[in-house]
Order: sequence, then structure tokens, then C-alpha cells
Amino acid sequence: MNQPDFIRARTPEAKAKRRAAILAATRALLAQGGLEATTLSAIATEAGITKSNIYRYFESREEILMRLLAEDLRHTSSALTQALTQPLPLPTVAATLAGGLAANPRLCLLISITASTLEHNISTSTLRDIKRDMIASLETTAKYLHSALPNLSIEQAEHAIQTLWILIIGLWPHSTPGPALSALYSEPEFARFKLDFSTSLTLSTETVLKGLLG
Repeated sequence: MNQPDFIRARTPEAKAKRRAAILAATRALLAQGGLEATTLSAIATEAGITKSNIYRYFESREEILMRLLAEDLRHTSSALTQALTQPLPLPTVAATLAGGLAANPRLCLLISITASTLEHNISTSTLRDIKRDMIASLETTAKYLHSALPNLSIEQAEHAIQTLWILIIGLWPHSTPGPALSALYSEPEFARFKLDFSTSLTLSTETVLKGLLG
């Protein structure tokens, strides 16, 4: 990448291209080395710019990750709407919701650290913009969840989706342990602690939906 050209970007189109390059670099780092490898310095290096120049486009590493989260939510919401266009059995709906989320591990990872980490180094105005994007995804998914389960009101559907968010916060870290815990869980004595994320989320989703309909 031509670093001087990157720095001199002035038009809205050029700035949008630079922001896209930074987001692409972040995606690559998350895929290669996970969250720990995705530092602001590493993002800058991957994008071919200096760390200080990132602040021309984003407030912080946390904003970059939150923008990716909102983007992933949009894509997941779009995929779910294609699968929830008509009434379906509750177990099918639960499997569809959980499967759609589990199919995007980056999204699940970012959801799991949103409240504890990502929302703590971003201005109110930027959070407002991101949250509006997320609300649009929530409302769209809730609308189609209501279509799949007509006895579930829109308000209940939104509550179900927000509850799934909370479930992911707990399930993701426990189902993706580090090397030491993974080795321990391979022993029969401790195997009961090993969680399969997709299976656990599906069962929990079904329980939530049954409770709301009950």
C-alpha cells in the first residue's frame, strides 16, 4: 500500500476506502491470531499505515471492533430473514436462530466482550450511531421471528433476541477454553464441563422461546 497516498486521502470516497481497508485488516488479524493479536499497532501495520493515522478514521480499537460487530449483525440478520419467512415448528426456529449465530464465530466473540470491553472506549455520539445500526438489525430479525412464530409478539421476539445476546456472553467463553482447560476437559473426570457452543445455544434458545410462548 502507498502510505503517503493513504495519509493524503481527503474526499469522502477516499476516506471511506481507507476505513474499509482498516476494517479488512482487522478482520484478517482476528482470523489469523484472534483478539489478542488484534492490537491497534497490528491493525495499522496490516493496513499499511502508521498507528497515529488510524485516528483519522476511527476513535479507537474498540470502535473498529464495534463497527465489525454491527456489520456482522447486519449480515446475520439478512441470512436469518431468508430462513424465517413462514410459520415453522419451534425447534426448527430455535435451531435456525442458534445456527445462524454460531455460523459466525467472529460475531459471537465480539458479542461476548461488548459490555465488558468494547463499549468502554468510545464516545457517546459514536455509540449512538453504532447502536442505531444494531437496532435496525434487531427490529428486522424480530419481525421475521414473529413471522416464523406468529404467537410470539414483536416485543417478545425482540426480548428473545436480546436474551440470546446475553446467553452468548456466557456460553462463548466457556465453550472456547484455552489450551490448558481444553486438555483438562479431555479427561473423563472433567468432560462434563466441556460445552459445544452450537448445541448449548440451540437448547437454550428453545427454552427461551418456549418460556415466552408459555
